Amino acid sequence: MWMLTQIVALNTSAQTYYTPWFPKSADNGVFTLEKVLETINGGITVTVYTKNREDEGSAPGTAVGTLASLSAAFHEVACSGLKDLVRFQITFTASAAGQGVIFRFLPPTWYDTAV
Repeated sequence: MWMLTQIVALNTSAQTYYTPWFPKSADNGVFTLEKVLETINGGITVTVYTKNREDEGSAPGTAVGTLASLSAAFHEVACSGLKDLVRFQITFTASAAGQGVIFRFLPPTWYDTAV
């Protein structure tokens, strides 16, 4: 899951990809993405989704945050109230076929709310 990933545009229409579901380690998490190389002139949006194990199907569940830019390379979002499973939706648009992005998700920082 936390390996280097490459997505290449086949055309100029918006393309959406989902990562596999993975279990949460706490009720809250901070998720960080590092763009290693980007050759797209369009845009990339990464949204965090969550659902419970007993929820049917592979529906995206509930969106709990969209990664915001910290710098040209790093994007981050803090999410609270996570359900059992978490995954990312990656949407991007290229201005020409063959453009793409190489990125990696860093290991999340998990934490529970202090009482």
